[in-house]
Amino acid sequence: MSIPPQKTAQDSAQKSDLRSALPRRIDARKLVQRGQQLDGTVPPEALSRLMAATESVEGDIAVSLSFARDLQRNQVATGRLALTVGLLCQRCLQPVSESIEAEIALGFVWSEEQGNSLPKSLDPVIQEGDELDLYQVLEDEILLNLPMVAYHDWDCVAQEAFQSRSEEPEAEEQRENPFKVLEQLKGSSNKS
Repeated sequence: MSIPPQKTAQDSAQKSDLRSALPRRIDARKLVQRGQQLDGTVPPEALSRLMAATESVEGDIAVSLSFARDLQRNQVATGRLALTVGLLCQRCLQPVSESIEAEIALGFVWSEEQGNSLPKSLDPVIQEGDELDLYQVLEDEILLNLPMVAYHDWDCVAQEAFQSRSEEPEAEEQRENPFKVLEQLKGSSNKS
């Protein structure tokens, strides 16, 4: 008979740092009935639209969702997601790292009419059939939270590059007015 090794506080901390992957397909109705909490990660490779919209995704996407009924008896999921993406700086066209943290407030419905009756604080998610593609819903939330324009916090391009280059004043004086001929014609017609 062997005695199992005792778990130390360090072992417990390591296990809490390692999050398991969230299931791709869920039945929101059952999760709400159970009052379930989902904590885990989503592999970025599973989110093709996110991968196409960014240069890279650094690590897995951390997600925490709590399923319950709100005061109006709506089936909801609230929580957070966090990730770091690589985008192109719109000034220098070099990679820039952006941390994305978003609050999630979803209301599960089974028709568009039900979705219209949800409070404005909830994003309606229509669950067609028994299961819902959780990864697609999370990908939508991430895409909505991406910055419209990404740029470095520091001046990666000199300010002089953004200024228009004006010609020297001497060159302006040398250029003739194209309407000068018309002015001369007008002047000669007034004399006759």
